[in-house]
Amino acid sequence: MIPVRRYKIKVHKLVVTEDSKRFDAQTKEKIKRKCKELLSFEPEKVGVPLRFELKDYRKLVIFNSYRIVYKVLKEEVLVFILAVGIRRDSEVYLEAIKRLKHSH
Repeated sequence: MIPVRRYKIKVHKLVVTEDSKRFDAQTKEKIKRKCKELLSFEPEKVGVPLRFELKDYRKLVIFNSYRIVYKVLKEEVLVFILAVGIRRDSEVYLEAIKRLKHSH
């Protein structure tokens, strides 16, 4: 049996400076823990593939309230979290697309 590799999780700087402002410290900690738990091993098995501008990304819904937009970089054994948002609207996707455009 092949040992499962542990993925390193990297976060877009705006997740830290912008997205996290929407959550209190306890919620931030819960989100962080859940991301580590779900994305450290076999991250391509959780979440749902996105389409169009975010076609290389996946979305993960946690605690039924938050969306995580992330990309699995298998060769680098890395998960890159592009955006974190509240699940109520498509705001997190618009923010993610904006971040992609600014990073090129």
